[in-house]
Amino acid sequence: MPLLNINEVQEVINAIINSGLDASDSRTALFQFIKPAFKASIPTSSVAITQLTMDIGRMNEIERFSNGDVPLQIYLQNAVLLLTGFEQEHNIVRAVLDKIMHRATGMPRLDPATLPETNEKIVFSDDMVTFGFMEAGVKAAAAVLKLYVPRFENGIARNNSKGEHMTYLGTGWLLTESLVMTNHHVINARNDNEAAALTPDFERQARTTRAQFDFDADNLAGIDTQIDSVLAWNQSLDYAILRIPATGREPLRRSTVSVEMGSDPIPVNIIQHPGGRSKRYGIRNNLVSAATATELRYFTDTESGSSGSPVFNEKWEVVALHRASTYVANVQFQGKTTAYVNLGTPLLPIIDDIKARYSELAAEIGL
Repeated sequence: MPLLNINEVQEVINAIINSGLDASDSRTALFQFIKPAFKASIPTSSVAITQLTMDIGRMNEIERFSNGDVPLQIYLQNAVLLLTGFEQEHNIVRAVLDKIMHRATGMPRLDPATLPETNEKIVFSDDMVTFGFMEAGVKAAAAVLKLYVPRFENGIARNNSKGEHMTYLGTGWLLTESLVMTNHHVINARNDNEAAALTPDFERQARTTRAQFDFDADNLAGIDTQIDSVLAWNQSLDYAILRIPATGREPLRRSTVSVEMGSDPIPVNIIQHPGGRSKRYGIRNNLVSAATATELRYFTDTESGSSGSPVFNEKWEVVALHRASTYVANVQFQGKTTAYVNLGTPLLPIIDDIKARYSELAAEIGL
């Protein structure tokens, strides 16, 4: 199923052409991090607009590779970087990229119209942190892992147009040494506006998910482990808990108090696998913009693939489960008029749900 309709494809092509970017000369940069064999399979043309149309059209047909990469998403992420300085064209491509990130992952949507304008004035705040802060962050990262979720429909593996098994990407983290928490929508492995996976398919997708620890740099292989089963989930709170063989690793510490807005900005930190890439930290200028009993909003940089990441307070205690992000314009933050607004489910209602519905699991976790 194409990720973009014909009008959206045309928007992207027009924006790139109108910026003056030569898509032929920049083709190597635009295809960076996309499989070279895929690029080689696309016919070439000496006419820039023809080449651009063929490239985007082909990627729009594929949807995703067997490793979970979404080629059109990667291509447009590269285009956004190349369009820096061309504000109008940059924003057009960025808005289309945001649609792809939601459609390809089933990530919940945020309505920009409901987001309050934030005039954050602490632009030059002291960002220095202690050695102990960084040391604790490195320690916490050992409990964060990348997830590869295969898609099944009625018990049958779903393939892409090249005949490869479709894989969806996400992030998870250790609740105990043998329990992993992530988003329900990550294990659900469906695109936006699709019906949720049937329970047998959901459970099979969980059992055949591959978890990868220590993918800490692009040139490192990481350590693979297989999921045994899915033990608990809640679609509205967007969480799922998976069992894996005991890792011997220290799980993440959980905060026992909710985040409450005050007069001073509240920073949060995220360890994630954005876009399925190696582990990344979001630790600078990440401030909470709204907090309720069931929802935490914050400004930081995330991508599809970051779903399921732990959201930490300054003590590296988990306060929320990251579930969605939206790129918004006309929101004032840190002197800029655009920002990512992110949504996380606070950890406390998830804990309450586990205690209410999964008593044996709650006892195992020590709730």
